[in-house]
Amino acid sequence: MSGDNYFTKLMISAIDEMKTNNIDWPIHWKSAEKNKFLDDILVWLEKEQLYEHCQIILDAKKKIKKI
Repeated sequence: MSGDNYFTKLMISAIDEMKTNNIDWPIHWKSAEKNKFLDDILVWLEKEQLYEHCQIILDAKKKIKKI
């Protein structure tokens, strides 16, 4: 984990919320923008070696495709 401890804790907390709560997306975002946002989070998780949180993001991406 990097030295950005506060930012890392904030991101992990937000990602953990995705497990139990629906994401409150900006109303003007289309599926492509939502997926881009989640892809960027996946890249960050991999860079920080936080692999255990990747499944939460992948599950969120599956929900977007169903809508």
